[in-house]
Amino acid sequence: SFANTTSTMMIGKVQGCIVDLLMPPLSASELTFAFAMGGVSRGVMVAVVTLAAMSVFVPLAVHSYVALIFYALAASMMLSLMGLITGIWADKFDSMAAVTNFVIMPLAFLSGTFYSVERLPEPWLTVSQLNPFFYMIDGFRYAFIGHADGSLLVGVSILLASNGLLWIIVHRMLVNGYKLKE
Repeated sequence: SFANTTSTMMIGKVQGCIVDLLMPPLSASELTFAFAMGGVSRGVMVAVVTLAAMSVFVPLAVHSYVALIFYALAASMMLSLMGLITGIWADKFDSMAAVTNFVIMPLAFLSGTFYSVERLPEPWLTVSQLNPFFYMIDGFRYAFIGHADGSLLVGVSILLASNGLLWIIVHRMLVNGYKLKE
């Protein structure tokens, strides 16, 4: 999701064809929706293909399909919107790569992806719980194995609030033409 929306914006800006997306009589809300849903679609498709490929080698059981669908959509939306913000903000591919390498990857690796945050000492437990990626990973963990390190209600709330805030930021960037109408 992140790579889809980031590269769409960056390539459009670099090639100068971003104006083709901004000229039609589409509102900033419609553009935000279209770009975000494009990223979500790609993220979900990659997840389905990955799940299918993994199921050939490893027996997969789903504990909660509702949680799996919610977290797949919410996580894809969050990464899609973060990608839009990065793509609009970045002036060159190096800036885009810097966000990927120094923001997205550390958030992903420090979110309990490969370990249980319950075993972390303070203050690292609290720091991990401030990471919105923790709630994405924790939700997927619950969806597959039925165990969560944090509160699912808090996780759902944080993902919804994060997505709402990111949506507003992208919308404002498109309304103002930030780094797009230069």
